[in-house]
Amino acid sequence: MTPSVSYVVIACLAVVLLSSSCSARRAAVAGALSEEEAHEPLDVLSDRDRALDELKREVQEQIATAQRRRLEEESRIRSAPPYFYKRFELYPSGADELQIRLKEIESALKPYEAAVSVPTARFTTEYHTSRSACARDSKFIRDIGTQIDTYVYENGEWNLLYSLFEVEKTSVLRGETWVDAASNLERIAQDRPESFFGKVGGFFRTIF
Repeated sequence: MTPSVSYVVIACLAVVLLSSSCSARRAAVAGALSEEEAHEPLDVLSDRDRALDELKREVQEQIATAQRRRLEEESRIRSAPPYFYKRFELYPSGADELQIRLKEIESALKPYEAAVSVPTARFTTEYHTSRSACARDSKFIRDIGTQIDTYVYENGEWNLLYSLFEVEKTSVLRGETWVDAASNLERIAQDRPESFFGKVGGFFRTIF
């Protein structure tokens, strides 16, 4: 073998070895990338999806809390000067029929606004001018409809802006049966003047 031929053979071997080395390195890099991709989560949620899931969980917890605290809320006296009344809500379908309409806003501080709708049964007594008369009242008027709460997403959390209750049907209890009533049913109680002893008794019932 002449020297020139030897140089050609050596050069060819060098090219082959270099190509094999490059191919091996490319295969190793590709394998490392594939392994990293395998460890990445397959369902990375967007900011919008995370915000939506967070709001859904909050509303579901509110509904569950309302169901648990029914007896407490049923006896709690509320005030809307000059009146006193009792009110509580139930959610016949729970969170099953919960609907959320999410709207994106062109604002970095408040990127989302949402309207949450849920079928609701609201129970309210008549409005009394006397707190003690309200404490004795156990007759509720039932309004069935949809509660619509509007929220805004701000600083990474949802804040309630305002609530609206759209009434579809009003009922009153007659014995053990709910009977449909007019939507413009009179809700201001005609409170009778109480005797001195009645006022004192009502005072202690309210306090204790």
